[in-house]
Parts: sequence; structure tokens; C-alpha cells
Amino acid sequence: MLSRLQLSDFRNYGSAEVDLSPSLNVILGDNGSGKTSLLEAIYFIGSGGRSFRGGRLSRLVRDGAEAATLYAEVLAAEELHRLGVRRTPGGIDAIKLDGQTPKALSEVAALLPVLALHPTSVELVFGSSQLRRRFMDWGMFHVEHQFMPVWRAGSAALKQRNALLRTGRPSQRELGFWNQQLAQTSDRIEGLRRSYLAALQRGLDEVLVVLAPELKIRLRLQTGLQKDESYGQALDRLQTDDLRRGFSQAGFHRSDIRIESHGVVARDRLSRGQAKLVAYGMVLAQLPLISQAGKVCTLLVDDLAAELDEEHRNQLLGYLATTGHQTLITALDMPQWAAIVNDNNALQAVESKMFHVEHGKLRPLTESK
Repeated sequence: MLSRLQLSDFRNYGSAEVDLSPSLNVILGDNGSGKTSLLEAIYFIGSGGRSFRGGRLSRLVRDGAEAATLYAEVLAAEELHRLGVRRTPGGIDAIKLDGQTPKALSEVAALLPVLALHPTSVELVFGSSQLRRRFMDWGMFHVEHQFMPVWRAGSAALKQRNALLRTGRPSQRELGFWNQQLAQTSDRIEGLRRSYLAALQRGLDEVLVVLAPELKIRLRLQTGLQKDESYGQALDRLQTDDLRRGFSQAGFHRSDIRIESHGVVARDRLSRGQAKLVAYGMVLAQLPLISQAGKVCTLLVDDLAAELDEEHRNQLLGYLATTGHQTLITALDMPQWAAIVNDNNALQAVESKMFHVEHGKLRPLTESK
């Protein structure tokens, strides 16, 4: 959970500092004022250097500045950790965790689970398989302790096999060894993914009862394997073509989540509005799994009023008020937020902090309940 954040030269912020509520935080301000950039800064520091907005990451650094710096105080397992990141237009050039350089970015990501609901979340339904794999693997990283070691072993095997394929005439002994390693780790990752998707399905069912009870959605793991085929058999079958192409066409890295609505692929059946609700539901379905792992997630909710109609927006906000996770929500102005709260008893009962952003300047407003 994020307790404090300091920014300098990030997007349109010269400098900013904020102490956050452990429950609900509301960020008010006009369009273009810097509300989304504040959420992006939190996502950046919690995800190990990614943005949910897309585009070139070099633009994270304020025009004319040498580098953007972010400092966060994170409460995890009742311990306070200090995290600092410095990013130049060329990339991250320094990262510190409790005064030390971490061995891997995964050490940072493990401390601050961050999820975001934003206008492009709908791409979970309409976008590439890579987005759904990343979504699935993010959740498993935080809740399944076996996942990361197996994923690293699988990634190493995949890298070695692809390097051999690119030589054009690899040793059959070497190729056979890496085939076995990739097949074994893919089998293990697939098993973990199936268990995770089963738990995620239960969470999604519960969320959709609140958000969109008319939608019946099923999540299935799609491996790309033929019926009754193992990964070892698939690698053997595709080996000649893999040699020609120079990369592996079978393995854990090719899996996808097949999202079905009444037995049909969801992207072919759902409207964009329905797909948004499904995507939001999938993200929110991860929250109880994070709770079961003994962690608190920081959930970033951007531009909800523009993305959902009033009925679905109120249903979603009511659900958020009950999750027990830290939430940051952007809104245009106080009258707009007051109208939302007045229609939602669950929000009225949640302790909250409010902030106002104008031209990259952030100031706290009166705390409320």
C-alpha cells in the first residue's frame, strides 16, 4: 500500500508531494490538469517502469528536464519501505529500495501491487494475446509463490532454444535438451495458470453479479496445442518450421485467455460498452486473490465518469468501497463527485482524502468520510 509519493519533473509536474489514505483517494481537476499523470506515476513505480497510457516512455520526463524522479513510501506486511526511481529520456538510470539497488525489478513490483482501470482496459478483450498473458502472469506473480522461479526457468529455456534455432544448423543433442526444458517448464506453468484462471473465474462471477448480471462470461486457457498433444510433441511437430522461422511456435509464451460470452469469443459478440464491463470485472476479480495472499493492492481508476453510464458507474464505485484495498479515483470537480457520493451509500461510509490538481500543481482538500 502506498502511503506517500513525491514527484519531480514527471510529465507536467515540476514537483508534487502527497500523503494518501489507505482506503479512498479522490483526485479532482479539469481535463489536462495532471490527474491521470499522478496515477501514471504510481503505476510506473509499482510496475517496475511501465505506463498504462502507452506512447513513448521518454515523454514521462518533463520538457526541458534532465530526468524525472519518484520517491515512494510503501507499507507492506506492516513494514515501511522506501523506494526511489530516476528516469531519463533514455530509460531508468537509478532505482533504490531501502537505500540499496535491488537485484531485480520484481523485488520492487512485489512490494506494491498496482492495478489500473482506464480507457484502454477494454483491450483485455479486444487486444493482443500478449496483453492477456501479461495480465494473467501479473496476478500469478503476486499470489502464486511457485510461479516466478518456473517462469524464469521457462524464459531461459525459450531464449536458449531460439538462439539455437537462429544458427540454422543446431546440434540435435542441444536442441533435444532445450526442447525438454521448454516442454517441462511449459507444462508446469500451464498447470499453475489453469488453477489461477479457475480462481479468477470465481472472482469474475461475483463481480459481474454486481456490475452486469446479464453477462455470462467464461475464461479458458488457450495453449495452441492440438487435441491430446503435449508440449514436447508440439515442439517435435513444429521443429522443422521453427528452424525455418528462427523462433519457437509452441510453449508457455504462446498461451492466451479465451474470453467467451455464451460460448462465443467475447470480442465477436460484445459491444464496446459490455467489453469494458468485462475488462473491469477481470481486473477487479484479482483483488480477492491479492487479499488471500496477504497483500493490499493500490487500484487506480481513471476517468470513470466518461467510461461508464451512471448506473454502471455507481455499481462499480459501490463495489470498490467494499474491497478493502487502497483506491485512487479521478473526477472533474467537487460538484460531480458530490453527486456521485450522494447516490452511493457505500462511498459515504468510506474514509477518504481529496486532492485538487491544476496545471501540474497538487494540493490537498479537506479530509472527509
